[in-house]
Amino acid sequence: MLLMVTYACIVGALIGSFSGLIPGIHVNTLAAIILAFHEVLENILMCIVPKDLSTMMMACCVMSAAVVHSATDFVPSVFFGVPDPDNVMNIMPGHSMLLEGHGMMAIRCAAIGSLVGSFTSIALAIPMFHLLSSGLGDYLDSLTISILLAILSMMILKERKGRRILALILIMISGAIGCVMMTVEIPFTNAFGMEPESMFPMLSGFFGIPALLFSSPSGNIPEQTDDEKYPIGPIPGLKGVLTGSIIGWFPGVTSSCGASVAGSIFGNEDRRGYVAMVSSIGTSATMFTLVALAVSGKERSGTMTVINEILGGNGIVPGDDLFLAMMITMALASVMAYAIMVCAGTVMCKMVEIIDIDLLNKVVLTSMLILTILFTGYWGMILLLLCTLIGLIPVILDTNRIHLTGCLMIPVLLFKLGFM
Repeated sequence: MLLMVTYACIVGALIGSFSGLIPGIHVNTLAAIILAFHEVLENILMCIVPKDLSTMMMACCVMSAAVVHSATDFVPSVFFGVPDPDNVMNIMPGHSMLLEGHGMMAIRCAAIGSLVGSFTSIALAIPMFHLLSSGLGDYLDSLTISILLAILSMMILKERKGRRILALILIMISGAIGCVMMTVEIPFTNAFGMEPESMFPMLSGFFGIPALLFSSPSGNIPEQTDDEKYPIGPIPGLKGVLTGSIIGWFPGVTSSCGASVAGSIFGNEDRRGYVAMVSSIGTSATMFTLVALAVSGKERSGTMTVINEILGGNGIVPGDDLFLAMMITMALASVMAYAIMVCAGTVMCKMVEIIDIDLLNKVVLTSMLILTILFTGYWGMILLLLCTLIGLIPVILDTNRIHLTGCLMIPVLLFKLGFM
């Protein structure tokens, strides 16, 4: 069984690294693709191993892909769509480190944060399961509305004076689009015959394309150095685990929002700490969504929806073979993700010195447009255009793009309030 799980983990890591290293591919898009083909893959596996083991292998493959994707998607976010240095508000820590010649340091910080987040989450998985199933889960559910309102309020209050009204407007506009996406039957089409992935054009428009359109000229990116192999300690990663456990339970809260909350609770980290903490949040949240699925049967992410579908709705119980296999998968995938991030970062650091980044950004932009048509059709292109226009507002008016995550939080909030 261990050998089969290892094989499944390797396949999942390959899938997750491929999707994670391509800019604009959201983990929900990855989940939708796997879900569309999982029956075919499972039928192939059943020719090799028993049915119960083939189901376990498929679930482990998806988990591995999700873990590796959540870690490796930091790499293209550093090297593609780098803002102009004069536009300070829109330079993320990874971008600013790249512009100072320390892009590889940012990658290593993220890789270490992800690794710390993963193994700490594994150690906490069973205690968290027992706490949540003993009444803590119901109590947290009762706090969902309060938590979402608190996070939204914190996002607005942390904005500079004179920009808070704009922050509120961006939250409401993006939230309205998110509500439309979840309630209105839009005639998306998919060239592969799969379920159209409406999240792809929405998230690409809000966060991906505006960064590419306002990217820095390639001449502004200096030669990259890689002097420190371990530039950050475990503390930011541990902070990320505490925040990731919250995100894993409460739907609609992204890693960036979690980092904003963590900054308010623990104090703002320096750039290295921030990068490590956000990476840890993303990886640990993936783990805790699995715990949430085991406790409540509720799917808190697209990945967990796929795993639940593969398992046929059968529960995950700590101590059984499936749960053990998932923990092993998490550990193996995290180690592979670390190695993949370092290798990919090294290659990208060399690429920025010899390749025209402007041209590369245009290639990425074109790819995102093509993928939008393939995944969602022409209605997806209309949505992409609309969301891109809105996504340009924070860039042009010099405010934080995190407010656009209202597209996820507002629909969840309205659903919990009974309005949807």
